[in-house]
Amino acid sequence: MNSISIPISEYQRLTKELELLRNSDLLLKMNHLIDLLFQDKYGLYMSDYTDDLTEYTINKNWTNETSVWDRIL
Repeated sequence: MNSISIPISEYQRLTKELELLRNSDLLLKMNHLIDLLFQDKYGLYMSDYTDDLTEYTINKNWTNETSVWDRIL
């Protein structure tokens, strides 16, 4: 078996970090906090659904530019 040696303080820090990452409740709360901060800063609610933003962006760019067919006439 291969082994490495690290200082005890480093090992304790890594085990504490691992415990935090395994805590799914904490991760859910952090994701919710990030959503709230993003909404507060930009006035948008992103969540997991972004299809409406894609559609809005395409429609906005489509109406702002004239097509090749419009320039021919």
